[in-house]
Amino acid sequence: MKKLQKIIFFIITLLFSFTFSQEIREDQLSDHEKAIRAVNDGEILTLDQILEKINSNFEGRVISINLKDNEKGLFGWVYDIMIIGVNNKVKQIRVDAGTSTVLSVVSGE
Repeated sequence: MKKLQKIIFFIITLLFSFTFSQEIREDQLSDHEKAIRAVNDGEILTLDQILEKINSNFEGRVISINLKDNEKGLFGWVYDIMIIGVNNKVKQIRVDAGTSTVLSVVSGE
């Protein structure tokens, strides 16, 4: 009976250790790995899908793209995209990465 108790304790300890190590591993992912996982899990759209919508709605050339996963509130993953328009004005476009909805447009000089 004691042998069975030891085996059960060992299995529970092993399962707990595995679960705990998985949680630590999740925190240790790089931003790039988190983004890849989010795309593969269907949580966010691919950059190609996002840029297709941006290019159809805004004229200009993309000069910067930043994907953030630390936004609080309604939108978890957000693309910040900067384009330079044909009039040489820069626009910062914030896009929901999960739906490609344009959240805001800020024009600069």
